[in-house]
Amino acid sequence: MKYFELLEYNRAYEGSRDDIFIVTYPKSGTTWLQMIVYQLTTDGAMDFAHIDQVSPHLEDTLMPNRWKISDLPGTPRVVKSHLRYGDIPRGPGRYIYGVRNGLDVVVSYFHHTRKWPLEKQVPLDEFFSRFMEGRVPFGSWFEHVAEWIRNEDGLDVLVVGYEELSADLEAGVRRIADFCGICIDPADLPRILERCSFAFMREHNDRFAVERRRRPAPGEPERPIDATKPPFIRQGRVGGWRQELDPRWAAEFQEAFDRWLQELGDDRFQVLSGRPARGRAQPLTT
Repeated sequence: MKYFELLEYNRAYEGSRDDIFIVTYPKSGTTWLQMIVYQLTTDGAMDFAHIDQVSPHLEDTLMPNRWKISDLPGTPRVVKSHLRYGDIPRGPGRYIYGVRNGLDVVVSYFHHTRKWPLEKQVPLDEFFSRFMEGRVPFGSWFEHVAEWIRNEDGLDVLVVGYEELSADLEAGVRRIADFCGICIDPADLPRILERCSFAFMREHNDRFAVERRRRPAPGEPERPIDATKPPFIRQGRVGGWRQELDPRWAAEFQEAFDRWLQELGDDRFQVLSGRPARGRAQPLTT
């Protein structure tokens, strides 16, 4: 991302209270949050070719095409982003920041790289080293999470944990709805929960796959999904890192976590380090 291009884009942003930004470090439940907000703000019809059509990616869709957020139809205007806190367009809207256990992020991010060209793929040990040094797209997980949780400029931010959605999807959906000022019709709740389930999203993997994000030109066929590569909606497990990462790597990660995030002083955030939180898990909030 060119710094001045982003600066100019942000300067021209005309914010609205109805704007909703879904922001995460990659592989932290972004698509899940997109689906939840989509189901909450519409009738939930799955008539889109790709989720990007209903909550476009700021960096990969809006900016390259020179589309303004104000060009998006209807309200609320929902935008996805992986930008760091200091780079996000600022306004009176709402910012939903999704976080996930960093060790699960490493594993999910690594498997995502299996879709990259062969010359860009690296083994897991090397990818872990690059992740720890911030030498991956969107930089340091530690800095990204710390900046958004601190929220030094006082944006209207709701922090939502991947683990809390996994443990109690209904509670998480209700909390997001409350934050967005949405009253859920009881008759709609079963549909919302069913369509935001991992099983439903896995069944509709093509609507979320990276290969389908680019919109085809008129008359151009949809890009095919490569069946030899992992599906975009892969496993969605909590704690899956234990089956794939060397315990020594986990210890290195947790040491770095303490340097960057221990100062938050909140046991609820310990789940992000791979350590179990003491007592009953609480929603992640700011």
